[in-house]
Amino acid sequence: MKFSELFKAACEIAPIELSEAFVRAEDGYDNSGIIVETRRDIKKVLFSLDLSLACAKRAAEGGFDAVVTHHPAIYNPISSLNYTDTAPVLICAGNDIGVISMHLNLDIADRGIDFSLAEKLGAKEQKIITVISGNNGYGRLFEIEEVPFFAYKRRVSEEFGTENIMVVGKKDKAIKSVASFCGAGCDIKELDLASGADLIVSADIKHHVIKEALDRGFAVMQLTHYSSEVFGMKRFADDLKAKLSGVEMEFFDDEQY
Repeated sequence: MKFSELFKAACEIAPIELSEAFVRAEDGYDNSGIIVETRRDIKKVLFSLDLSLACAKRAAEGGFDAVVTHHPAIYNPISSLNYTDTAPVLICAGNDIGVISMHLNLDIADRGIDFSLAEKLGAKEQKIITVISGNNGYGRLFEIEEVPFFAYKRRVSEEFGTENIMVVGKKDKAIKSVASFCGAGCDIKELDLASGADLIVSADIKHHVIKEALDRGFAVMQLTHYSSEVFGMKRFADDLKAKLSGVEMEFFDDEQY
């Protein structure tokens, strides 16, 4: 398989145009797409949420031809490549390993990372909070069977397999309506859009946003950025694997999270 064919197959699940549409709609920024190109035949692909140093070393030592990440391996413009700031990229480029990053397009894609987060949180039916196009958009609003806040926190902890969850709010608050935002996407604007929900779930929430959420009557559950997105990235890897034949695929779980 050619590297371009791998990228095309990935974009059939999460079209790169979605990133461009999201950036236009939200006046944001992204760098999804091909980060490091290779001309080698693609027989082994490594998936990871990030192109961490450990991931890059695994790719090189494991003989992988390409790495597909969620977070862009190069995000902001850079003026030089060095082993202090850009070692993972240098390792991949030096070993002729291609790198593809599927970021905002995968966040908002139908069955993408935001969809997967809500499903993992117990959603049976989901409403997109900010629609970008069709069934693609950011933020999910859904209902669950009513449960006390801290009991729901225990359930989420078991489902996600982590104790690294911060909760703010009354422990016995009844939770029935949930608004979830994968990654670091919850700000004051999202609180406005989530009006009527009992609980806000996201990651990397700023203090002033948490304070405002409490003032508005929301409870807040803050996951780690990694745990809010890794389930959706694994689903993407599985979906892409089902589309391809003759390609060995592996998911790299970063143990430090």
